[in-house]
Amino acid sequence: MDQVAALHWVQENIPEFGGNSKNVTVFGHGHGAAFVNLLMLSPLARGLFQRAILQSGSALSPWAIARDALTYTRQVAAHVKCPTKDSAALVACLGKRPVEDILNAPLRVPDHLIAFGPTIDGVVIPGEPADLMEKQNDLFSQYDLLLGVSRIEYYFKFTNQEDRMGIEVNRRDRLLRTLVRNLFTYHLQEIFLTVVNEYTDWSKPDQHPINVLDSTADAMGDALVVAPLIRTGNYHSRFHQSTQKGTYMYVFMYQTEESFFNQRMGCKHGEDVPYVFGAPLVNSLSHFHRNFSRSESSLSEAVMTYWTNFVKYG
Repeated sequence: MDQVAALHWVQENIPEFGGNSKNVTVFGHGHGAAFVNLLMLSPLARGLFQRAILQSGSALSPWAIARDALTYTRQVAAHVKCPTKDSAALVACLGKRPVEDILNAPLRVPDHLIAFGPTIDGVVIPGEPADLMEKQNDLFSQYDLLLGVSRIEYYFKFTNQEDRMGIEVNRRDRLLRTLVRNLFTYHLQEIFLTVVNEYTDWSKPDQHPINVLDSTADAMGDALVVAPLIRTGNYHSRFHQSTQKGTYMYVFMYQTEESFFNQRMGCKHGEDVPYVFGAPLVNSLSHFHRNFSRSESSLSEAVMTYWTNFVKYG
């Protein structure tokens, strides 16, 4: 609701800043992209923006929706000695507790899922995102859509040593079994074996740890980011003939020369963001490093041109 309120503010006030309330684009990265995707599906946001950009995230990612937020809320309430059954009393009590106590509540959230975030409430988010994309095309299809990914979308569970040396097959199996267990309900063994088969290069009899690491990162990234995003794009593109709205996909492959990350695997999740914001052109955005090359400044100019062309013209 806060994002919908912000969009209403833009509608009411952007003309005072020289903007056009009939030409608004909303974009986000990661969880922000999932939020933008959900706004595209919300009847409360109808008419408040015309275009959307999803970078490395969508409403179909398993981490986009908080499926069990009430359970975790009650766990937090119990930790800070608040009522757990009466919702009104629970909320009132939490409002009086120090934020540090709330943040220190011990929650055990399954890997790849979230405790708190958007929930399907039947009003702001009226139903399952996949169902809304497939059936409620009068909402989802009214926007132009630009969406894309970076080369490596998953690396968070790997240590620096693993990034350099690779991982063994048993480590891969633990990671993939956890992924399958938390994302699926039935036929877990069959799904696990299918994933291993799909992401193993059987032309190489010896599975080198580096190759095992790379294939595992691809499998995890595909499951958590890439496949849901492509599915989102496929849903959207089906309506092009009737709506004349565009669906555009990109893959960002360039890794910054002085990247924070190991150069071996290539461009990782989030490495596109500084180029969208023009960090190489100013060298003063504190969230990004400052040693960009001249060619990286040129790349940033190109990326900003692509993005702003989409914002202006679709």
